[in-house]
Amino acid sequence: MFEDERLPRETDPETLGRALEVELILKRATWAKTRERRGAWRALSLLFLLVVFLGALFAWFYFAPQLRERTEQTPAAENGR
Repeated sequence: MFEDERLPRETDPETLGRALEVELILKRATWAKTRERRGAWRALSLLFLLVVFLGALFAWFYFAPQLRERTEQTPAAENGR
């Protein structure tokens, strides 16, 4: 009963080759989209790391002189007791 309802399969090598070629084209298109997304995420992550690094440099150059002044003033205040 079920065997009669099935459609016969094509075993022609040309038809099979075309079907595989179409499938490969579709997969390559999917891979290209994935590659583009991955490239965008990679660029965003590098930009984020650059912003963090520049923020750390800014904080260092802004706070380091103030901390240096504080450490230089602290021993003088302790000697005055």
